[in-house]
Amino acid sequence: MLLKRLVFFGGKGGVGKSTLSCAVALRLSKEDKSLLVSIDPAHSLSGILGLPIGHEVKKIRENLHALELSAERLVEEYTERVLRSLEDLLPHVRSGLKEYAKYLKHSPTALETAILDHLLDLCQDYAYVIVDSAPTGQMLRLFETAHMVKGWFDFLTRLAKEREKVQAFMGKKDSLLSLIEERKSRVERLLNILKEKSLVFAVANEEPLSLEEAQEIKRSLRDMKVYIVLNRWRSMEGDFIKVQEAERPYGIEALESLRVEEIVGFVKGG
Repeated sequence: MLLKRLVFFGGKGGVGKSTLSCAVALRLSKEDKSLLVSIDPAHSLSGILGLPIGHEVKKIRENLHALELSAERLVEEYTERVLRSLEDLLPHVRSGLKEYAKYLKHSPTALETAILDHLLDLCQDYAYVIVDSAPTGQMLRLFETAHMVKGWFDFLTRLAKEREKVQAFMGKKDSLLSLIEERKSRVERLLNILKEKSLVFAVANEEPLSLEEAQEIKRSLRDMKVYIVLNRWRSMEGDFIKVQEAERPYGIEALESLRVEEIVGFVKGG
């Protein structure tokens, strides 16, 4: 499946980004196979859609699937994958690796790294991946982490090349470099998707603080395509995508009545 768009909805808590994520995902699923993903620690897809959504991919309707990622489980799974790879290469330090895993699970960017790694896999199977992001600060940290991890793997590659020379001199074959380059390749593929195929919709209401946060997202992600969406629009004018106020837009039937055509237009053509 060739990915067409990776779409993020972000903004201040309570502005309706989860509702818009659901409405846009429903609309896009009429065009092609779509996945709705919540990475917000306070998941709300289940309540908005009126269906139970969990950590595993669930079919909502034809061409639409959804999941709410469990932060704890995601980090655990990512750490286990890294640990297994290292154990195969370095069996003589297995006990030390298990100690390392304890610290890895609680490292400052462990969740963001695990999310990015999982998103790359999800992008392989859908034309549209719509992400209901965490509030502004955590969402921005997700994008910062992607570039930071790339720099970290560049550094590890240089170290591994030096190690490979030493191992070759001693007549030993070393596989650490190939492992690091494989992980680095995954990060580079994700960065390319973020650069070439991603859109960010910064959601706000007619309220100064939410608008300021949306504008901060646009300033911080100036190398990406970012559009400000004024949700529950009543009267404020400006250079925004406007979604008119709707009463209790919960459940699939109500979500399909939301006026999100302009957002969908940017996803398909922007």
